[in-house]
Amino acid sequence: MPGVKRDTTIMGVTPKELYDVVVDYEAYPTFFKDFTGARILQRKDANVWIVEFKAKAVKEVSYTLEITHDPEKLTTRWTFIRGQVVSDSRGGWTFTETPGGARIDYEASIDVNVPLPGFVKRKIEDAVVNKSVATMFPALEREARRRRG
Repeated sequence: MPGVKRDTTIMGVTPKELYDVVVDYEAYPTFFKDFTGARILQRKDANVWIVEFKAKAVKEVSYTLEITHDPEKLTTRWTFIRGQVVSDSRGGWTFTETPGGARIDYEASIDVNVPLPGFVKRKIEDAVVNKSVATMFPALEREARRRRG
């Protein structure tokens, strides 16, 4: 399953501000350009949610994840439940304090199951995992700063 691990440091924002943006799933389409929809289907408890995502990556994809949140450690971890086009996904976010800012550690893997040639399948996986990651960190930073006012 193709995966990616990325990290970056953003100055002038707190880890909590970034965490709060990441767990605001239903707002994803307003600041992550690849997402066309997101909704919380169930809150199993305060820290375990079932969330459905829709994204445009060569073709429309839809998938549902179980996401475990740790608001004290400022982490999320997800596992795959079901999807259309997407057949598996795992990953998570970690936010830690650094002098003057916050460090983001992100990891994600995804598998797609489509009756298409291998190069098209890889293009979809690459679009969902790698290309969207390139825009995620700047989008998080912009949204955290916007919410701060």
